[in-house]
Amino acid sequence: MKVLVPATTTNLGAGFDVFGLALDLFNEVEFSFDTKETTIESTGKYASDLKDHNLFFEVLRFFERKTGYRVPPVRIKQTCNIPVSSGLGSSAAVIVAALHIANEGTGRNLSREDLMKLAVELEGHPDNVVPAFTGGLVVCYQNGSHLDFEKFEIDLSLTFLVPNFPVCTNEMRKILPEKVPFEDAVFNIKNSCQFLAKIAAGKIKEALKYVGDRLHQNYRINGNKKMKEFVEAILSKNPEYWFVSGSGPSVCSNINDFEGIPYLKDVLKLRVNNRGMIVSE
Repeated sequence: MKVLVPATTTNLGAGFDVFGLALDLFNEVEFSFDTKETTIESTGKYASDLKDHNLFFEVLRFFERKTGYRVPPVRIKQTCNIPVSSGLGSSAAVIVAALHIANEGTGRNLSREDLMKLAVELEGHPDNVVPAFTGGLVVCYQNGSHLDFEKFEIDLSLTFLVPNFPVCTNEMRKILPEKVPFEDAVFNIKNSCQFLAKIAAGKIKEALKYVGDRLHQNYRINGNKKMKEFVEAILSKNPEYWFVSGSGPSVCSNINDFEGIPYLKDVLKLRVNNRGMIVSE
């Protein structure tokens, strides 16, 4: 059996912890229960960037604790096509894949919505894992255990600049302030609302004019020397729009001139994936 889980980009500037977008880049995970011991193997372009497979094991144990079902031994082979620790949802892809595998191995007792809630509980926020399940542009709402979302199917291509250094999402979230100026909050509300209004009106490219942010990006950028140099070089190209993908360090921008950008490792031109996770026997 195989499951393909898409990369995701979140926040899209103004929509902090609310907007999430699935992309047409997938980690491919093959699995089989004809084994006596759980093993995990990773191959693919970004496999060498993985430090370990601890997250897979953590998710399987979490599933057992939350459901009471015992996950049988499973052989997992992962092809890593999503950059690791780069703000493109590599951890969310593992969480979604592992929950799907656990559910398959225990009789498919949980619905997609049940798995989604477990994924959000593990990840701590919904904007990566929800679009990984559903595809498309997802507008998420989470308040305690209450989860809600709406999905928009859109036709859009985006360019992501991926640097050669990772960042830790948890560490980048710790950088964020407990309070922000009132005018900064208003700035983000105006941008996120107009972004969503353009999406709802079918004016997809116009929506990208409203990705400006004052709540989180500058704190993250200024909290990491390499990331600051990376973003400043991108901004020197005068992009029409840009935003940090998730917690970073990858940046989405419409520039075509990549010369002189320090630390640049990959340029990924990706379309929105409106289907989400793909399961095959």
